[in-house]
Amino acid sequence: MSDPCLYPQPTNAYFGQKDIQQALLLRRLVGDLHLSHPTPNHLHIIPTARDAADSLALSSRNTYLTPTERQFAPALYAALQDAARAWAAGASKRETVQHALKRLEAARDEGVKRGVEIRVDYVELNDPDTFGVLRDEQVQHADGTPVILSGAVWFGRTRLIDNIILGNQAGIIAK
Repeated sequence: MSDPCLYPQPTNAYFGQKDIQQALLLRRLVGDLHLSHPTPNHLHIIPTARDAADSLALSSRNTYLTPTERQFAPALYAALQDAARAWAAGASKRETVQHALKRLEAARDEGVKRGVEIRVDYVELNDPDTFGVLRDEQVQHADGTPVILSGAVWFGRTRLIDNIILGNQAGIIAK
């Protein structure tokens, strides 16, 4: 059997923010298991690539959207942006989520008129270390602690996910 040390080992790994839950889980895994390659500090989360025209997160799932569904799909990111603005203005967790849901309800109502079924799976604020859902009293605005605002929405038969990091992004992205 050959010695694995004789083979080159990765020094860095890169994951997209769109799949942030997986990326954070892997970062924790390499730390907990004391893996030598890559170390948690060399597991990088890079910003989500977005369509230049409408900011929809680029994903292979987008190919499953009908042309009409595709027109509604940017509503998820727009809803998260509405919620992020509310959070930045000091809104509670509940109020923050409600801002996103209000935008998605409007998209759903318009979708019904155009024959597109839009169903919200979830919109939540999550802890970046455990990915657990945060309670209102756990959401800190002033100290810059990072929080993940994420959502999943069905556009027809296609489930899309997206997220925004609130607070100090460097606490997550720059590691």
